[in-house]
Amino acid sequence: MSNFKLLVEKQAEIDTIYQNCDDLIQSTVTPKMDEEVNKLLNAMDKKLTEQGFTITKTSTGFIANYQEAVINIDKHSKNLEECFFINLNNYAEDQVSIVLDMTDSMVPKISNNLDGYSEIIEQMTDKLKKAKSLEKACMSPKFIYKTQSNMVFHSAEEVVDHYFQ
Repeated sequence: MSNFKLLVEKQAEIDTIYQNCDDLIQSTVTPKMDEEVNKLLNAMDKKLTEQGFTITKTSTGFIANYQEAVINIDKHSKNLEECFFINLNNYAEDQVSIVLDMTDSMVPKISNNLDGYSEIIEQMTDKLKKAKSLEKACMSPKFIYKTQSNMVFHSAEEVVDHYFQ
């Protein structure tokens, strides 16, 4: 019975941490994510305007026109991620996402040849590590920018330089 009690206690701890994460996402992560989104959109707008593009704001981003070139920036939201589709003349498209930086996350342990109970305990421990990592990331959120091809940028300026030099 004590093994079952340990599992229940670990699950209760995990649930409490995820509830705290939900609160932190609402109070801390989402407002900072919104700032990061605006920073990226403003940097793109500024760079393209400097290059002679005419910018038309849309509800999800903007459309930039210059002679025959049309660049469409379209934002889509996912859980803890803001995805921007960058489309040039409907021919070339890439995606860059702003995501919560989880680089300091605790790595789950992988073991082999465990008995059933030990495997369950390890799974619970891994879930607990994942929950604590998310909580840590939510307490002082930092964001990274990641492309479809897994290139990583650390600022809006780096993204703008990459796409619109």
